[in-house]
Order: sequence, then structure tokens, then C-alpha cells
Amino acid sequence: MNRWRLTNLCVFTLFYCAFFFIAGCSVKVPKEAVVGVSEELAEMRTVNISNVRYNLLFEIPKERANNVEGILSLTFDVKKRTHIVLDFKQGDSSVISVTVNGKPGKYVFENEHIILSSRQILKGENQVNIKFHAGDQSLNRREDLLYTLLVPDRARTLFPCFDQPDIKSKYSLSLEIPAGWEAVANGQTVQRDTIKQNDSQYIVFSETEPIPTYLFSFVVGKMNKITKAQDGRKVSIYHRESAKDKIAQCDEIFSQIFSALRWMEDYTNVKYPFTKYDIIIIPGFQYGGMEHMGATLYSDKTMFLSDNPTIAEKLARAELVAHETAHMWFGDYVTMKWFDEVWTKEVFANWFAKRMVAPLFPEVNHQLNFLNSYFPAAYAEDRTAGATPVRQELDNLNNAGLVYGNIIYDKAPIVMDKLVRMVGEDNFKKGIREYLENYSYGNATWNDLINILDKFFDKDLKQWSHVWINEAGMPRITATISGDSTVWKTDDPMGRGLFWEQPLSYKIENSYLLPNVDGKGYGYFMLDRETSEYLLGKFADYRFSNTYKDTSVVYNDLARCSLLITLYENLLHNNLDPVSFCNALTKYVPYEDNPLILSRALSYLSDVFVSYIYENGSSFNDGGMPAKIEQTLLNMFENRERMEDRLLAFRTFYGICSSREGVNLLYSIWKDPGSFKAVKLGERELTNLSYAVLLRLPEIYNEVKTIQVQRITNPDRKAEFNYILPSLSGSKEVRDSVFQSLLLDKNRQVEPWTQMSLGFLNHYSRQESSLEYIKPGLDILEEIQRSGDIFFPTGWLRALLSGHHSERAAGIVQEFLDTHKNYPPMLKSKILQQSDHLFREKRSSTFVGGEEVDHLQNKK
Repeated sequence: MNRWRLTNLCVFTLFYCAFFFIAGCSVKVPKEAVVGVSEELAEMRTVNISNVRYNLLFEIPKERANNVEGILSLTFDVKKRTHIVLDFKQGDSSVISVTVNGKPGKYVFENEHIILSSRQILKGENQVNIKFHAGDQSLNRREDLLYTLLVPDRARTLFPCFDQPDIKSKYSLSLEIPAGWEAVANGQTVQRDTIKQNDSQYIVFSETEPIPTYLFSFVVGKMNKITKAQDGRKVSIYHRESAKDKIAQCDEIFSQIFSALRWMEDYTNVKYPFTKYDIIIIPGFQYGGMEHMGATLYSDKTMFLSDNPTIAEKLARAELVAHETAHMWFGDYVTMKWFDEVWTKEVFANWFAKRMVAPLFPEVNHQLNFLNSYFPAAYAEDRTAGATPVRQELDNLNNAGLVYGNIIYDKAPIVMDKLVRMVGEDNFKKGIREYLENYSYGNATWNDLINILDKFFDKDLKQWSHVWINEAGMPRITATISGDSTVWKTDDPMGRGLFWEQPLSYKIENSYLLPNVDGKGYGYFMLDRETSEYLLGKFADYRFSNTYKDTSVVYNDLARCSLLITLYENLLHNNLDPVSFCNALTKYVPYEDNPLILSRALSYLSDVFVSYIYENGSSFNDGGMPAKIEQTLLNMFENRERMEDRLLAFRTFYGICSSREGVNLLYSIWKDPGSFKAVKLGERELTNLSYAVLLRLPEIYNEVKTIQVQRITNPDRKAEFNYILPSLSGSKEVRDSVFQSLLLDKNRQVEPWTQMSLGFLNHYSRQESSLEYIKPGLDILEEIQRSGDIFFPTGWLRALLSGHHSERAAGIVQEFLDTHKNYPPMLKSKILQQSDHLFREKRSSTFVGGEEVDHLQNKK
């Protein structure tokens, strides 16, 4: 593509402007061309359009306020002459000129689409050239950094395209960027020229393999680059880090990348299917990672670990690398046909990720890690009135972002694991290889995989799959001893009569039936009062020692974690006293030796304290529980032998500390971290500690602002700190102004920072003063969905609501739902998921153990 056209097309634009308008009026708007990208439009295009190639040029100015200009040369074949509908969300004014097959384009702009007249379309090959102002929404522009993030339907915010996953296309990209900036994209750099006239550079990238629009990507800005070669391939890491200890972690990141690539090639018998594998580590990135082939994006907070990282943090980084690498085969190489099955790429990525990291961490019980990672997170949504099926109906891609959540990331791999166990690992591997061979560089559905696996299994996989994949919710399971037999009862809390087929394990111990001791069963395992009390007693008496002998199943790590999860779920279902639970855990956690289980137990202790003890303590006979919890944690971070255990206890302590003595201790540690010998506090830990101290001592705001910013070495992290800090002000007037600012899109550009600020504004210690934020925070949710990325609606709601635990807060949410009867169903589900705790805690404030209330039926 020739660069000169950026300026010289202006003449043609002026000449044909009037003609475009008059001729365009005769173009008929197809009924499928509604706002967004409808499933009907996508299907119409899929059957008619093929062999698509995009040749794109973007001119990126140094000044953030200036437009990014673009030129598209699009070629494609059609089977039938008809109107061609291109997606472009930016609006008619952003279209500068259009030519179709060498002639001025006859088109109309309607409902976010450029609709080309069928009279200009040829049977066979066509070429469309469009000059346009690129949209900013998905460019993620900062002063010296820009990165595209086009999943799931955001390519149309950037350039005119066929924005659907089953029109896979080849991309050629050229960029004009400021001198001194780096650029990375899906393809290899094949040309780089200096343009002295405007102090810029012109970069050309090689054509890609066929990929969907949501995977097209480029990143430009001030970055450093490290390259390493291994196994006959080169991988580059682009980053903006300045701390030497963090940059040194790139060696470990490289090792994990190369390990993941080897593992996937061996398992699938398919060599890495793309031109290159580079990654970009971005400060404030809104996801953990994004699998753009050749230009995979990662969050700096996950990739660059803090001082003294926990085993969970080490696993999280390795699993993230493995997850994004698995996507190169599942998602990039073979892509879902429509975003209702986006879960099919995520289930492979998460299931394979756990398998890939196992050889890297031989000291970890990986079945325990699977249980601990996926089951609690899946239950967090599946137990709520907003529970959704794994596969959700989706009629338009403008709602595709709402499909994402814990169900597809956490429940789906649990279901996949059950499927693998049913068909057998060897048969599964054979089926996967056939699946990849059949649909290489193409698209496939879940049923395509099930049809392949069906021949390896004598049961009806489709019926089994229907319940687990197409239906919402989870079973309620009870077990009783009847003579020499165990009687299982599985029922559907939603009253649909569904049966979730799965093997269930148990152990009878001292006449008590303990369910799901292997951690493989999925559902709410409802305990009777006597069994709950027995288990709480076993946890309270737990003492880990190589010489201590106890035959209880609680001394098996996997069973202990599974039973801990079961107890917590019973508490949330109003079937267990919160004070009894906390009392048992304060006696148990000092002796837990497995760091994964300890982290889980401490998170439960913190959650129950905040949700039930802190807010509702006056209605419980808590026996001084807050002081007990603080003292337990204090003793742990001062006396535990292992640094990781001390760190976990310290983080929990500063997250829930409320006593004057405890707060004074936190302040002294923050003020003079060198005197604190129990835990080595790095920059990130000290920043988090400064937030915790400010929540409790707002009068030292200026002191924290002065001291802590000097401790932060990286400009991006300084910007984050300065953005978040006002939300911690002791002035209600300042906090109100921060909240009002967050209602403006321009102030929400770095979504993780926004979520932290909103979370601090609605911190559980500020519930009374932040109640007034709930309604306007809900009122703006539809705009949050339109302007934000896929996880932002959930993140916004979590930050807005998770700190609230009062009946008044529940009432505000209920009133919003009652007055918005026609609210978008998928967005309503997000509200129900993130407000679930409000209604559970409202019931639990008058605990009547053992009386299960069907929250799902009440709220559906």
C-alpha cells in the first residue's frame, strides 16, 4: 500500500462527496443490518463471502489528542452479487472516502454499518478501499503507549471490517509511528524506514495466517525489548519495567513460554501454527492476558512478581503463560463460529494450563490446585440468582462481552475434566488431534468435538453435555447412611428436574458421612448439623506434624480442601453458623502447612469476618471474635517458620484489621518497613499497605502521599498510585468528587485502576457513607458495558457492591431491579451475581441452622 494516499485522497474526497450522498440514497438497507452485528447478518455473510484480505495502514501521531488516521484496502470473493455490509461503529463522519472495484463507492451508512450497493459488487473477487478516522475506543491510548484490544467485537470500533469470528482473514499491516517508539504486531517486521520530515518511522509487517478480527493487534510506544532463542525459534518480550529485579524475571518467563510451546506441540501433534510468538507486558492491562498470535498481551502485575511471591502467585504466572499459549491452538488456529461458544476456547486454555504447569512445580499437589482454583470461583456465580449456562444464547455481538465470567473460565474446565475422565485420556488426545486436523485455520463448534469423541464412548455424550453445558446452576446433593448403604439424593434447586450425571465420593468416619472427599464432585453438598459440627471440630483440632498420627480424612490435603469448601458453601446457604465457622478457623489456620489450603482458609476467614462479624456483630454472640482473629493472624505473621505463611497472614491482617492497636502497628510498619523483620516488604506490598493504613487513618493522607510516591520507582506505577490515592481521602467531599469523576468515560481509561478506586470508595469500613453511590453506579452500568472492555461490567459491580453488607444496600439493589423490569437480561445476571451476598447475609443475620432457603428460586 502506498503511503502518499493519506494526503492526496483529499482531492478525490471533495470531488465525490455530493455524488456519494445522492448515489448512496438508492442503496437498500438489508433487514439484517441492525445495530451491532446480528447473528443473522453474520450467517448471511459467512455463506457468501470468502478469501478475505485486509491491507491496513494506520498513521499514529505522537500527540494523544490527535486522530489516528487509517486506510483500508479490502479484498474478498463473493458467490452472489448482493449488498455488502461492513461493520464500522465510528459513524458516518469518520468515513472519509470509499471506492469499490476502482470506482467511487455507492453506499449508505446505517446502524453502525457501511452498506455497499450490490450494483458495484462483482461475482468473484472484489476490492474496496476506504479512508477513515480510526476509532479511539479500543486503542487504549496513553501519552507514550497505544495497544489495540479488539475482543470480542471491537475491531469495528477501529476500522471497517466483517467483525465476526467465522470470517477468518489474512492481514497486512503498515504503521507510521513517532521516532523512538517500538512497534509489534501479529506479523514479522519486514520493513522499517525513517521519515525525517515529520520525525517518524514507517514500519511494514508480514501478512498473517487466517485469523478472526478480534485477534488482529498491534502495540506501539516506548518499550524495551528482550529476545531469546530456543528450540529453533525466537521469542521477544516487550516491556516498560524499570526495576532490575523484575526485568530479571524475564528469564523465567522465557522458560515457561518455551516449555508451554513444547508441551502443546507434543500433545496436539501440531507444530506452532503461526509466524512468530512475541509478548508485550503492559502496566494496567485490563485482563490477565490476551492471546493475539505474534503479539500476546499480559498484565504486568501477574507477570512481574513481587518480592517473596507465594506459590499461588508463581503458579498464576505459569498458568497464565500456559493458558495464552494453549489459545494459539484453541481459539487462534481453530476458532469458535460464534461468541455464544467463546467458552470452547477458554475451557481448553484453562484445562490445558493446569496440565502444562504440573512438570514445572513437582512440589505442588496439582489435583488440589485444580480443585482450589476452579471450584470456589465457579460456585461464586453458579450459586447465585444470576447463574448462567456455560453456553449462553447470543443474538448480537454487541452483547458478546457479557458472556464472559467465572462460568466459562472455571466451571467449564471442571466439566471438561469430567469429560476426559469419561472417555479416557488417550481417546481424548486422539479426538483433540482429529479436531485440530479437521478444522485447522477454520471454525468449529462444541458439537463438532462431541461428535468426534462420541465414537470413543458408549454413552450419549450429547445428553450428558446438554445438562452440564446448556443449563444453568448446580445440583444440591445430600447423602445419608441407611444400614449398610449410602443413599445419595441429587435435586435441582431451580425445579427443572435436571440430573447432573457424575461420580460422587465419600468417606464414613465415626458414623459421619463426609461427602466429596476426592474433590471431583460439583455442586452444593448439604450437610446436616451433626456432620457440620463434627467437621468443624476436626478442623479446630487439626495439628500438622510428621509425628502426629490421626486417621481422619481431614489429614489428606485434597480431602481437607474439599471439605473446607463444603463447609463454606453450607455457611453461605444459611446452613452453618458464621461464628462457629470463624471460631474453628482461628484454631485451625495456625497449623495449616499447605500454602494453597492456607490461602483458601484465610480468604474464607476474612470473607466471613467482613460479611457477618464486622457488620452484624451486635446480633451475634461472637465471643470477642474480631480480637481473636486479629491475635491469631498477628501470632502467625510473627511466628510462622515459612516466609510465605507469614506473608499470607500479614496480608489478611492488614485487610481486616480494625483495632486501635492493630492499626497503630500497621502504621509503624508502613512508616519504617526496615524494622519489620517478619516479612520483607517490596514496593508493591508497601503500596497496598499504604492503602490499608489510609482507610483506617485518613488523617495521614498527606504523609502517605509524600512518602509512598517516593518509594515507587516506575512512572506507570506512580501514575497508578496518584490516580487511586484520592479515593482514600478522609474527606467525604473529595470522595464524592472522585465518584462523580468515575461516571465520566474519559476518567475510566485504565479499568483496573478505576475498579480499585471504586472499591476503596465502597470499602466495607465506609458502608454508611457510600450507600449513595450504589444507585448511580447501577444507573450507569449499561454505559459501562458499551464503553468498557469485557470484564469491566463485572469488575465495576464487584467494586461497587462487594464492600456493602447491609439491608439498606440490599434494598437499593432490589429497588433498582424492581424499577427496571425490562433491563437487558445478560446485564441483569451480572447484577444478581455480584449482589448475591447482600441477600444471603440478610437471611443469615437471623441464623436458623439447617433450614435451606432456595435463593435461586426466590430470585429467578
